[in-house]
Amino acid sequence: MQCIGALAFLTAFPVPSRAHGLPTRWTLASFGPAGLLLGGVAAGVEVALAPVLPVAARSAVALAALAACSGAMHLDGVMDSFDGLFGARTRERRLEIMRDSRVGAYGFAAATLVLLVQYAALASTADRRALAVLCAVGLSRAASALALGVAGPARDEGLGSVYSVAGRLPAGVFAVASAAVAAVLLCGWRGAAAVGVTLGVMAGVVVVFRRRVGGMTGDGFGAVVELSLAGALLCLAAQR
Repeated sequence: MQCIGALAFLTAFPVPSRAHGLPTRWTLASFGPAGLLLGGVAAGVEVALAPVLPVAARSAVALAALAACSGAMHLDGVMDSFDGLFGARTRERRLEIMRDSRVGAYGFAAATLVLLVQYAALASTADRRALAVLCAVGLSRAASALALGVAGPARDEGLGSVYSVAGRLPAGVFAVASAAVAAVLLCGWRGAAAVGVTLGVMAGVVVVFRRRVGGMTGDGFGAVVELSLAGALLCLAAQR
């Protein structure tokens, strides 16, 4: 049931109510497989629409399906993160802005640019599009598990605090390893590059949050997901 808990957190899929309980290290360890499953849904959309839609249109639909299946919560995290981190001068004010549901200029610009990069990268991926979106989504969700494993929470409440469970670091490593194996096996050197970029993006977000607010928040983990997805898709779209 804890494994299904990863789906409860990462997706809007209907799952048993028991899966919404407090997470454990097994929940985090399942982020990689759950992310690959979610990526499989987007890949399925790509394959199903290939006979009837051009590349650009079905790339947009695949990303829209991904956002819908995720409840768009990670995009919300990106917007809140950029508004909070760069819209105030004090730690307390930054955290306050992140709690605010309203979207400011930083957040709107960040979400727009991230989506543009994701779309352009996916649409530029030649004949590996289904595999690319499958692996990139898996890596991005696994990266959030590792971020939860290495970063302390910015406050004593919220998602960062809830996921500060025993054994979270090895669980996060396992999540990334499971998604990384799939990426390398399915996409070769591009998959290996995507793994490296995903880890780099995750580390960068963690460092920025530590410096600006003293730790990670739930919005920060959403930022890890969307930014690492963009980075992984760029690697998988590489021509050489």
